[in-house]
Amino acid sequence: MKWAAYVAEAFNALFRRKKTEKELNEEVSFHLEMEIEKNVRAGMSREEARRVARVRFGGVEQVKEEVREERGVKPLEDLLIDLRYALRQVRRSPGFAAVAILTLALGIGANTALFSVLRNVILTPLGYDQPQQLVRLYQAFLENPDGKNWVSGAAFLDYREQLDGLESAAAIYNYRDRGFTLTGFGPPRRVSMMLVSSDFFQVYHTYPVIGRGFYREEERGSARIAVISHRLWTALSGGDAGILQQRLILDGDAFEVVGVMPEDFVDVVGGDVDLWIPLELQDQNATQNRGNHYLSVVARLRPDVSLGEAQAQLEALSRSQAEMYRGHEDWTARFYPLHGDLVGNTSTMLFVLLGASGLVLLIACVNVASLFIARNIVREREIALRAALGAGKFRLTRQLLTESLVVGLFGGLAGLAVAYWGMSALLPLSSDALPRAHEVSFDAALFAFALGVSLFTVLIFGLAPALQFTSPNLDQAIRENPRTSTGGTRSKRMRDVLVTSQIALALVLLVGAGLLMRSLLNLQRVDLGIGSHNVMTFEVHLGGTRYTDAENRIAFQRNFQDRLRERAGVEAVGAVSKLPVSDVYNTWSFSYMSPEGEVLRHQGWADFRIIEGDYFEALDIRLLSGRRFESTDVAGATEVAIINERAAELFFEGRDPLGQLIAADRRWTVVGVAEDVAHDHRGNANPMVYLSHTQFGDDRSWALSQVASTTLPRRDLVAATRQVLAAIDPELVVHNVRSMRDVKAGAIAREQFAVLLLGLFAAMALSLAVVGIYGVMAYNVSRRAQEFGIRLAMGASPGKIRRSVFLHGALMVGMGIAVGLAGAFALARLMGSMLFGVSTADPLTFLAVPVTLVLATLLAGYIPARRATSVDPVDVLRYE
Repeated sequence: MKWAAYVAEAFNALFRRKKTEKELNEEVSFHLEMEIEKNVRAGMSREEARRVARVRFGGVEQVKEEVREERGVKPLEDLLIDLRYALRQVRRSPGFAAVAILTLALGIGANTALFSVLRNVILTPLGYDQPQQLVRLYQAFLENPDGKNWVSGAAFLDYREQLDGLESAAAIYNYRDRGFTLTGFGPPRRVSMMLVSSDFFQVYHTYPVIGRGFYREEERGSARIAVISHRLWTALSGGDAGILQQRLILDGDAFEVVGVMPEDFVDVVGGDVDLWIPLELQDQNATQNRGNHYLSVVARLRPDVSLGEAQAQLEALSRSQAEMYRGHEDWTARFYPLHGDLVGNTSTMLFVLLGASGLVLLIACVNVASLFIARNIVREREIALRAALGAGKFRLTRQLLTESLVVGLFGGLAGLAVAYWGMSALLPLSSDALPRAHEVSFDAALFAFALGVSLFTVLIFGLAPALQFTSPNLDQAIRENPRTSTGGTRSKRMRDVLVTSQIALALVLLVGAGLLMRSLLNLQRVDLGIGSHNVMTFEVHLGGTRYTDAENRIAFQRNFQDRLRERAGVEAVGAVSKLPVSDVYNTWSFSYMSPEGEVLRHQGWADFRIIEGDYFEALDIRLLSGRRFESTDVAGATEVAIINERAAELFFEGRDPLGQLIAADRRWTVVGVAEDVAHDHRGNANPMVYLSHTQFGDDRSWALSQVASTTLPRRDLVAATRQVLAAIDPELVVHNVRSMRDVKAGAIAREQFAVLLLGLFAAMALSLAVVGIYGVMAYNVSRRAQEFGIRLAMGASPGKIRRSVFLHGALMVGMGIAVGLAGAFALARLMGSMLFGVSTADPLTFLAVPVTLVLATLLAGYIPARRATSVDPVDVLRYE
């Protein structure tokens, strides 16, 4: 076993080398000091004594190098020696190491966590085969070609059949997120469902792991089949392939399971979907009605067709449709890459946040660089002694960089822990704020990123201090008392520059956080036109064979609301087809006319809402004129509508709208005008028409959101609702329970997420800047203790000394603010699209932030300034 002998010999040689190296270092250091003192006692100046000693003991260093050569010392051995020495330095200064590692951990952790989000949301392609070929198709008005409108059924069928550039195209029913009540597998449960066309799975190049997808001939309402998710398959049958022989009872109807999707399939359009069923595309509405835009369309381009070529084909077909079909003259269509469409303007927010975390990392590096400079000043005598012993600049630089590397790597490991904790805490808050948030994970790529960032930080905070202290003034360094050394003008200037940089970077982040905070406050103060205090909302969907009749649906809504209204603590109960602050919905075109039938205008556009019960009372929506819906407004009676103030002003132009007619497929008489209600979180209010569910419930089975004004806690309201449902129909389920405040918070989730993170980064930056200026001033005071003691002994006033220390800190703060304001203005312009009601040059923010920073940093310098005058001259002189 010769290899074993070689290994044993190598280990023995390694340990012998370690011992010999240590002994040589100790011997040389001891004899050099003794020789210097001997020469000084002999009458030499210290400079001459050192020069003579270096000449004599330079030979010893040469012997050491010769010994190394004989023993075959290689660069790897030198690195191991440097690492051992660096680890000993860390053990000798645990406080210094802890502060440096913690500071780096905050910066590295923040960047790692943000990189994970950015990588999964923005940088990583969608998890499908050839994702670059996936596109989203929207229709738009010619006057606004960048607008995004849903697609009509007839237009989709044309696109699917006539566009040669498409490999496949799929449509998704987009009016409401829909679901079923699943029974027969334990207690009734709510499952999410999407209506899709037959090529839906083909577009994604993802097919069922067992069973099949849909066929074109199954695109009809009578097809009672379903493809289920892997999650639902596991929950229902534990992964038994026999699920294909079972039928699911959904809203009382039996659906045959024809396929099960793979476990890793993600429906990026529908989101968290439990099952898919065929979309009706063979009825008259789909084949002939081009005015009903209700489909979301996803398509896959052929591999040999570019997006530009496909867009040219789409525009040509749109022009052909405009010439062929009356009323379609103003329409066109556009393709958008699916990934970009999903991400939207999220990329701007994430890049701003990643840049902010990068600034935090720079501040952390600057802080650690200041720590290393201060530490190297203390060690300057040691470094000079090693240089006197023959160590070259490269050797000393490598040693100091190795020490930085050890701290950086420990900081990287701690940063991974910070990133993991931060992602665990923030991801639950980002589900409404970020697309693809469910794909964000902590994986091996983050380790590589954290390692790269750690090495990068080593170069930032370690290189400058290492280069500065590897060319010491040997005589000055050995003569100086380490207690009073300030490290020279160069090190002082560098520390001041580093602290000034910290203040500048902190100001940039504080201004960005201040602008976003002001924007968020403005959003929270937006008057939405509704009362959200003590208002709860939830959903109870009807469907299946038991509620196919409009009379049954109308009767259920009235019976349910009457019974719930009788419960103690429930003040008002109503329902609406789409909640406020939930974006536009059911935007229909119509004509409006006088009571005599004179058409006043064609092609008016408004958001239509179907309401029931005490909807206006529950949300405290005031009626400006006319009346609300009454019990006499039933099927067969004159059909009536209530419009909002915006519709009255836009459509009737000063005329009294009461008694006027609105006509689409039906005619409604306007009987009331209500105040405007916002359809988005920025307070925008479109023209709106309210229809009575009692009169319009026969149009379809409307998925209504119940709205209750109540003093009951959420748990008690849900319990009361379930009791009422159990008495009416035990197979119905209460789900999606939220307060109206939660609804509004969900609408501004992206802004809240950005404010939370940027505010956190700004707080970290401010803390690091304050710590940095405190550390520099405190260090300067401690190093100038002899000077201050002498000045006090000679009669200088304490106030004058404090002012000199304070002036030094104020100068760094002033220069940092001047530089930081320029960066803050640039960041504000970049954030323009993220702001609401705030100018990018908001004077309040740009005044308040510098003042806050000045107060914080000067307060940090107050303690060192006070300490400067607490020096006892007698103690200082006695020490000297």
